[in-house]
Amino acid sequence: MKLNKFNRFIAMTLLSLALLVLPIFSKVDNIKLYYVGIIILILITIYRIVYDEKFEQRFYERWQKNRKQGFKINVVREGLRALVFMIMVVGISQFLVNGHTPWEIVLSLASNTSVWIMIVLFLLILSLIIGVVALYENDKRYKRIFYNIKNNN
Repeated sequence: MKLNKFNRFIAMTLLSLALLVLPIFSKVDNIKLYYVGIIILILITIYRIVYDEKFEQRFYERWQKNRKQGFKINVVREGLRALVFMIMVVGISQFLVNGHTPWEIVLSLASNTSVWIMIVLFLLILSLIIGVVALYENDKRYKRIFYNIKNNN
């Protein structure tokens, strides 16, 4: 189900307000960076909502080429994208909220090899699952755009 622009603006506004008041209820170590990040995230989201048609067209053209490359390559591509995204979100949130640098996190995990191996395996399996799901979701999005273009012409 795709929401229209007005509903997405309403949802974005409510979620943005929640992120802006979150430090009132929870401790945030790097409050200035947190608010700078939230403001940048809000601006990116507004840009994404306003120029949705351009993003859809760009996705359509890119996915038209990518889907010809086959299942395995697309699953690996989407899985790697998900893996990088998960690592970035955890790293940034740990830095902003708890004040831990990525290096500190790696050093604390390096002391316990079995935990390190379990985390890596968990992330790889999760990214593989997300890669498969993303492949089908992207294909569904491609077909929706294709039929919209076909019906409008």
